[in-house]
Amino acid sequence: MGVSRFLRWLMAFAGLMAGCGLAVWMVLWVSLRSSATRVPSVLDTDTAHAAAVIQTSGLVARIQDGVFDPQIGAGRVASQRPPAGFELKRGATVLLYPSLGKAVQKVGDLTGLPVSLAEAELENEKLTVERQCDVDGEADGVVVLAQMPGPDALVAPGSAVTMLVNRTPRQKRYVMPEFVGTTEPDATRVLRALGFQLATVQRVSYPGVSPGTVLRQDPTAGGPVIEAAVVGLWVSR
Repeated sequence: MGVSRFLRWLMAFAGLMAGCGLAVWMVLWVSLRSSATRVPSVLDTDTAHAAAVIQTSGLVARIQDGVFDPQIGAGRVASQRPPAGFELKRGATVLLYPSLGKAVQKVGDLTGLPVSLAEAELENEKLTVERQCDVDGEADGVVVLAQMPGPDALVAPGSAVTMLVNRTPRQKRYVMPEFVGTTEPDATRVLRALGFQLATVQRVSYPGVSPGTVLRQDPTAGGPVIEAAVVGLWVSR
């Protein structure tokens, strides 16, 4: 009789514990279900609108760096993580990747390059020359001065580039040296070394001055002269 009563009490206790365990599990299950939410699909929607939809679902949207996608327009959501339908706890984060549109490429730096080399660079990059604007005297050679789009700009493949090109090299400028009082051979050697052109030498009589001495020059010393300027000398005889 004592054993039978003990077994009944033991079975009752086991049933009570099982019921309590089931009740606790139900409470936890309901709690978890009420605090969870499914990730909505926001693909191909405007980024701002997608973030609002995510927030309305009790989640937090975080915008990530854009990705190239030929199928999704720029500024719209190209990808999301986790994907739609995934269950998350309320307040969890959903990553949104906006589309940058079709694939693009960087434009190389053409400035300072000769025109032929700049055109070859564009051809290698599968780009074309839209227009070439010419100026004169802005550089020492026939080179590209500027470009549009600028260096490292992102453009679609096959885009056109406009170049500003210096067509006529600028002339170098010098300060005219002093030749008066020097000998004709020394003056001639310096003039030729600087790229000047020597006009016909005028020989004049000047008592008390050694023959072959430069008496006068044109342009005068200290003034600005351009490369290949014509210089006149008056030399004693």
